[in-house]
Parts: sequence; C-alpha cells; structure tokens
Amino acid sequence: MNANQTRLRIGMVLDNRFPPDERMEKEAVSLIDAGFEVYLLCFTFGDKPAEENYRGINLRRVYMPQNLYKKLSALILTVPFYRWFWYWKIKRFVKQEKIDCLHIHDLPLCGVGLKIRQKYKMPLIADMHENYPVLIEQEKWANNFWGNLLISKKRWYRIEKKWLAQVDYIICVADEMQERLERIVGYNKEYTVLPNYIDPEPFLRQQEPSSEIEEKFKGKFGILYYGGFDSMRGIETLLEAGKILKDKIANLMLILIGTGSILPELQRFALHLGISDWVAFEGWQNPANLKSYMKNTRITVIPHLKSDQTDNSSPNKIFVFMLEKKPVVSTNCRSLEKIITENECGLIYPSADSQELANKIYVLFQNPDLCEKMGNNGFRAVMGRYNWPDSVKKLIKLYQLLSLYFKNGVTT
Repeated sequence: MNANQTRLRIGMVLDNRFPPDERMEKEAVSLIDAGFEVYLLCFTFGDKPAEENYRGINLRRVYMPQNLYKKLSALILTVPFYRWFWYWKIKRFVKQEKIDCLHIHDLPLCGVGLKIRQKYKMPLIADMHENYPVLIEQEKWANNFWGNLLISKKRWYRIEKKWLAQVDYIICVADEMQERLERIVGYNKEYTVLPNYIDPEPFLRQQEPSSEIEEKFKGKFGILYYGGFDSMRGIETLLEAGKILKDKIANLMLILIGTGSILPELQRFALHLGISDWVAFEGWQNPANLKSYMKNTRITVIPHLKSDQTDNSSPNKIFVFMLEKKPVVSTNCRSLEKIITENECGLIYPSADSQELANKIYVLFQNPDLCEKMGNNGFRAVMGRYNWPDSVKKLIKLYQLLSLYFKNGVTT
C-alpha cells in the first residue's frame, strides 16, 4: 500500500463482461461496504463504456469482439496471444490504479496473475467459481472434433495443480471443493470457503410483482427449474419425468427459466415426448421476476447430473428456492444432498433417473403438508445459516489481515 493511500486497493480480474456476474458483484460490494477500494478489469464487447462506477466498483473495461473472445478464451492454453493480451492489460491496470493485491476470478487467468505477482511482489488470490478442469472436460464444444484436436483436457488438470500451488490464497464455493483442492494442491494453502449464498433482504427487496406472469400460471401445479441450459444440467431427465406425471397431476406445468446452448434440443425433445403443452420455456428472466414465478410453483427441481463438478459446487438456485419456502427435489450430487438432507427441505433422487424423479415429485404432490414443512425448514436454514452476510465475513477477514500485512510492510 502506498504511503498516500488510506485503504487497500483490490484489483479483481474477470475474463468476461460485467455485469452480470452475481457472485463477483456480491464479493466486490461486500468488500466496498467493509471499507476497501475495489477495481475490476473485465471485457466489453462494445456494449459498455471503458470506465464506469457500478455500485461503488471502479470498472475498467477492455474491448474485444465477442466472437473472438469465445474462440480465444477456449484456447487459452493453446494460443499464447490471449495470455499476452491479458498480461499487458493487467500490468497496465495494476500500475495505473495502484493496485495492492490481485484477485483473479476462476482458473484461466491465474497463470497470467502469477506473472504479475512475480513482477510486482503482490499477493494473488485465486477465486475458484468452478472446478474448471472438470467443467472443460464436460463441455460439449470441448468434445467435438476441433475441441478434441485443440484442447488438452489432461493438461488443464496439470495446470490447475501447478498454478494453484503458487497462489497465496484460494477461495472456493463449497467445503467439498476445498477437500478436492486439498487432495490436488495440498493442505498447506490458505483456503477460504465462500458458498454462493444469497443475501435475503436485497433479494426480496428487488422482487417486482408481475401480474402477467402470475396470471399465465394461475391454477397450475408448477414445477420449476431455474438456471443454465447445458448438457450437465439434467433437464432432459425433468422432461422425461414430466411425461410420466402429466396424466397423474392435474394442471401440471414444468416451468423452465433460463437459456443456454441446448435450448433448441430441449424444445425438440419436449415435442418428441408429446409434452410441449405441459412445458413453458420462459427464456432468461430478470431475477426480479422470480417471486412472481414462485407464486404458482409447488415444487422446485435441481436435476444436475452427478459429476466431479456438480458434487463439489454450490449453485445459488437452491438457496433461492429455500428462501421462497419451496421444497427442493434434487439429484444426489454430494454438496446438494448434504444441504437438503441436513435441513430436511426436500427429497433426493439418483442422478439421471427420471422414474425416481417422477416418484419424488408425486410423493410431494400427494403430501401438501410435507411440502409446507420442507419449505419452512429451508426458509429457516437460509435465514439462520446459509446467507451471504454471515458467510462473506470470512472474505472480509482475509482482506483485513492483508491490510495489516501491508501496514507492517509485509506483502505476501
């Protein structure tokens, strides 16, 4: 920290555009509220200004065409240009904004961050939103002809171990992810677990009632999924369960909120199953509309396919569902099963088993009192245990310790 600075200046780096990134935004705003200065270097694809103050975050954006970004970011280990590009941009960012410590969001830019750390002797914090090598291994584009030719999935595992062994602090989203990283990287690192909890009061405050949405699903027995649409989300399983249930549950409606690469495939699959009239593909929705969707939702579903990624992740949708007092039916992904079982706020079924998913939904359909009990259990758990204001204290403490180190002349 320079002598003329009164507060630690945190430099966050995100190799995507911002907003939106809910996790990053909550972290940055919480640190600002705790008295730190936060700068964020991110992309603009021509739709955002180069500099902006957003909720107190000092945004510094660099331009890259979106199509070029999609190609280069996927090939960061193969094509050196993308790494060079970010090295010079981060170097300039650190110098101009007098950054004290670097906070890299997710694995791809940690290698560049290490070079900056070496040059400027500053602490490097790696914020692991995902189990990135596992995510790459499962991505559809990484498994087509060109993906297999250009992307070494095994190399990502080696890189994860190499880079994370050198950073100063690691932030991860679940205890299960920390356990995985400890096995890979080692137990002698500084870990901070910061799950994707929600901040209940602001979330509820931002909700905007929509009579149009409420009227659309009035009288329906809504079963809701909210999130991304990709091959690992297991939405096909939910559609198959819908076919099993459509003649058993009066006014059944599967409400699917979100979008993603497999949306057209899902729409065709619903047509193939003969359940298009029982499925509402709502597309991306402003989070402020969620409460209106929840009004006619009876059961929420997290059908994620079980894998090393989903076993160790922390999807914030489960905490939204719990806050809205809805029972959650989820696959047996390790981290999800733990939350649901410990708090008795839903039911678990084996991954990809559409018959068992249908069975669990039907059990709740037949037991409205159980639905209410589980919904209330989930709400109490979010308000008392799984909420952002309490969990983010660990992140704030980390940066408070770093501030003390700087004041005492110690940087790493």
